[in-house]
Amino acid sequence: MEESLLIRRLKRGKEDAYVQVVHDCGNRLLKTCCLMLGSREEAEDVVQETFIKVFENIGQFKGNSSLYTWIYTIALNLSRDRLKRKRNVLSFQDDLDEWNEDDNVESHVEKSIDREVLKKELFKLHPMYMEVMTLFYFEELSIKEISALLNEKEGTVKSRLSRGRNILKENLTKGGL
Repeated sequence: MEESLLIRRLKRGKEDAYVQVVHDCGNRLLKTCCLMLGSREEAEDVVQETFIKVFENIGQFKGNSSLYTWIYTIALNLSRDRLKRKRNVLSFQDDLDEWNEDDNVESHVEKSIDREVLKKELFKLHPMYMEVMTLFYFEELSIKEISALLNEKEGTVKSRLSRGRNILKENLTKGGL
């Protein structure tokens, strides 16, 4: 369904439009939130909260970005709020292995570094670095897309990505990897 038609149907409260949005965005949001939060259960809660907010506030959607970007921004903000509330480090769930998507970066890294160690080290990063790295490597968004999504300058996104890589590399090297 064309996005403008989907938005109009959402604003009119059409059930099929709600189903379409959940179908189109749900799995990607769940994956990203799970990567950011380290817990599938928390990620599911955030995704559910996201859709509730989307459906309650669709009338406020101005169309300054794509519908997906708007939804994604809501999910990221809710994830950030959760991360602020829980500063202690959680281990990632093995549930991430359920996804059968081909992720060339992830599969390459998996061959050279123990997957669990990488996840734990990625999760130890400051949220602003972890967020950018998750969006770039796991969601395969471009610098420009991340910039728009986070409402940051492209230079800031590049800087955070570079700094996050360096910190991750440093931490992995300290750990003997």
